[in-house]
Amino acid sequence: MAEKLVLIDGTALAYRSFYAFIRNPLISSKGENTSTSFGFINSIQKLKREYKPEYMAVSFDLGAPTVRHKIYPEYKSTRAKMPDEMVDTLPRLNSVVEAMNLPVVAIEGIEADDIIGTLAVKGAEEGLDVYIYTGDKDFFQLVNDRISIIYPGKKGEDDKVLDAKGVEKKFGVPPDKVIDVLALMGDSSDNIPGVPGIGPKTANQLIKEIGGFEKIYQSLDSITKKKLKEKLEENREQAILSRDLVTIKTDIDVDKNIHDLKVSEPDLGKLLPLLKELEFGRFVEEFSGKVQQKNEVEYKLIQSIEELKKVGEEIHKVGCFAIDTETSSLVARHAELVGISISFEEHRAYYIPVGHIETDSNLPVDDVLDVIRELCEDKSILKAAQNLKYDLQVFRNRGMEKIEPAFDTMLASYVINASARGHGLSALALRYFDYNMQSITELIGTGKKQKSFAEVPVEDAVFYACEDADITYRLYKRLEPEIENNDLRKVFGEIEMPLIEVLREMEESGVRVDPEKLKEISDNLNNELERLTEEIYKHTDEEFNINSPVQLQKVLFEELGLPSKGKTAKGSGYSTDASVLEELARIHELPKLILEYRELTKLKSTYSDALVELIDERTDRIHTSFNQAVTATGRLSSSDPNLQNIPVRTELGREVREAFIPSDEEHIFLSADYSQVELRLMAHIADDEKMIEAFRRGEDIHNRTAAEIYGVEID
Repeated sequence: MAEKLVLIDGTALAYRSFYAFIRNPLISSKGENTSTSFGFINSIQKLKREYKPEYMAVSFDLGAPTVRHKIYPEYKSTRAKMPDEMVDTLPRLNSVVEAMNLPVVAIEGIEADDIIGTLAVKGAEEGLDVYIYTGDKDFFQLVNDRISIIYPGKKGEDDKVLDAKGVEKKFGVPPDKVIDVLALMGDSSDNIPGVPGIGPKTANQLIKEIGGFEKIYQSLDSITKKKLKEKLEENREQAILSRDLVTIKTDIDVDKNIHDLKVSEPDLGKLLPLLKELEFGRFVEEFSGKVQQKNEVEYKLIQSIEELKKVGEEIHKVGCFAIDTETSSLVARHAELVGISISFEEHRAYYIPVGHIETDSNLPVDDVLDVIRELCEDKSILKAAQNLKYDLQVFRNRGMEKIEPAFDTMLASYVINASARGHGLSALALRYFDYNMQSITELIGTGKKQKSFAEVPVEDAVFYACEDADITYRLYKRLEPEIENNDLRKVFGEIEMPLIEVLREMEESGVRVDPEKLKEISDNLNNELERLTEEIYKHTDEEFNINSPVQLQKVLFEELGLPSKGKTAKGSGYSTDASVLEELARIHELPKLILEYRELTKLKSTYSDALVELIDERTDRIHTSFNQAVTATGRLSSSDPNLQNIPVRTELGREVREAFIPSDEEHIFLSADYSQVELRLMAHIADDEKMIEAFRRGEDIHNRTAAEIYGVEID
């Protein structure tokens, strides 16, 4: 097999990385936006894993005027300026690229496209299989037997490798005709004019029927459509200019040969500290592999109740310990206890098996719990746990009610820095101790072959379970002083910790739903969807997949000729998102029907159908999980299922909410909300007399604000 060369448009990848997280940017504990670096590293590592290239290069645009700007000053003039937030991330990205030892090729005044084109041709001439990682259709012109395109997949989809046939299928013409099509249709993203009024469909049709660009202009008289012929005649020079602009140069003087692009190992001395500073725990683990040795530890298996009691005596002397449970399920209400781990000294821990399958090592669970219960209910001993709410419910399943006083390391981390990326045990171990914990998947596997922890042999479970307790104990020792030093004792001890038991009881109680009501809603939605489908098809020549954006694009913009409103984020076609359809609904009935169809489909699949499946057969209720340590703002979140985002402003959404009912006739639902709580806090913190007075009088704060701005008196 031939060796491989992977070429990457670094500027495009940086943009794609930044915008991939635009709705939820990755922010470090220091407030730094790390989205660009994270996405960039992720893509590079994925390419290395999947293609195993011997050679690789990244090319960046340096921002200086290029040859294309000189022949056409308006080139790319319509492009939006790079957001300041992204500009701020580029110095970090440069450091990352350098530390990863990625070969970079960038030339002042030369576009990355031309550098990549030149390297691609060079690589192909030297017998390499060349892959260009790009979502830019301009590169389709380079594809041949040796050069392919790795076309990035949409979110959740795999990348696609496009050879010549793949290009023709995606773009409509073979690679040697791509330049001709681009010259005719132009490119609004680069402000390449093309021939006004000629889009991709017409350009493709002309090329297929007549041949290449030159043949079209040599045989204009054969074009029967008068307006089309006039457009081509009037814009001949503009079309020729456009052809020059879209043609990727492959003969640039690049001061590197292919062998300079040999893939080399990253400089871990630079890269690992940088990744830790960026708080990329996953990449620290990936790059360091198993280089980081496990600390010298003393992890023991408890083999008798007497031995456990002796450990209990030592705990009484110390006055605190960490506790963790191993179970058969992630759902606490259904989890069977498999084992318990405890630690009261750093790097030292014990594992107590009680529910492993096929072993003689299990201790009598009731006898074990008698010892553990005494320790957990002794108020002179502090108990540390990671995600205490889960362990509380697991023990409650076995009749053990309390763990107090307690210290939840997950909540401590959250209170100290709510914006930090991840408060799970592995993330905290990496953040505070530069330590990579053993992955649970090493023991139980993944996917369909995943097994229960109860099936893990005891001898394999000891290290994993003890490590959990040991790290939790070490985190307690590290975080407890931070809580004190940052004056967070009241928030942590009087708000977050007491809330644990409240939420546990809420989760255990669940919420009653009326399955018949949900089924009725689902049936009604199904009938309405069938009606809408018929209405939609009345506006088209033939039936199509309403859920397919590609087929919808064709119907809206080609068959119906509605005005397109810009490309999708991935550039795969004209957008059909809600904002576009809402605008198009003003001039045509079909987009309005599509919007209705989408809303009903979401309600049916996400709520009326899904919620019925989530009703617990044992309680006839839905039991969601309430998460304290997820949102950066401090509010709770709900998951499995998320009960917080059921629509409230639509009639159908309100119908779904009506399916949630009180426990019985003795109970009611009470809805309560703070009025303008953020503004009240602002008024208090700023000590703004007028705002405070407005709130005290019960005035509409927005009216009062407008009155103050415009100098209007309010009666």
